[in-house]
Amino acid sequence: MEKEEKNSSLELRLLLNPKGKQKTIYVLLSFTAVVVLTVVLYLVPDYYFLEKLTNDVVFEVLKVYKYEVVLDGLYSEAETGTSIIIVITNFLTGLDAHNSLTPVIKSTAAQRRFAVVRACTGMQAGALLMALIIVTPADFKKKLKATIYSLIALIIGNFLRIAIVIGMTITLEITYGTSSSAAWMWAHDVLGKPIGFFGTIFFALIIEKQGVPILNTVSLWIDSLLDLFNLVLKKTGITGKKSKTSQNKK
Repeated sequence: MEKEEKNSSLELRLLLNPKGKQKTIYVLLSFTAVVVLTVVLYLVPDYYFLEKLTNDVVFEVLKVYKYEVVLDGLYSEAETGTSIIIVITNFLTGLDAHNSLTPVIKSTAAQRRFAVVRACTGMQAGALLMALIIVTPADFKKKLKATIYSLIALIIGNFLRIAIVIGMTITLEITYGTSSSAAWMWAHDVLGKPIGFFGTIFFALIIEKQGVPILNTVSLWIDSLLDLFNLVLKKTGITGKKSKTSQNKK
């Protein structure tokens, strides 16, 4: 059993350390696949169940901490605009049975509504992580385990993140008299986004722990990008030329 695991580990190491042309092909195919899969996994599935679950859990958390909140109908998450990206996004996210409507939490004290839309479910990071798991060479059982563990951690962590953001927004506005826009900026941008960033790193480490080395895939992309950058510099003559002074000294 130990010998089989060792052989499997060696095979995986070879797959994740391609050289020359094999490396270029793997990088191009894996990066393209991750981009396509991320877009598909994020935009195509109907995440209303997750929006509703997130809304309900966050509502109960806020109630526990004595915030004056109520459930306040639905909000349309369809974006306005005529750009091709907005049109495609609205089309894909509109392929559901609830017309892109999502539940709302209202603060009666601050008189403002908070809608848990698709972007609030954490599935932007979730789709990216799942795409990386799919393209990274590893045993199927390890991939399945990594997907389940990382998604559970992501969903629970996202519940807490949203509860903190809404709670902080209400507190800044009601207790400290901060303006509505400033309160949201401090809670959502200054606090919320760094939490999401470091959370994504944490979820990546969970995946790595399950034996799916997605960081190796990312490092190959970075390494290939640096190789391309150096090649362009050499082709343009910016590097690789020695001064006459240095040549004469030799």
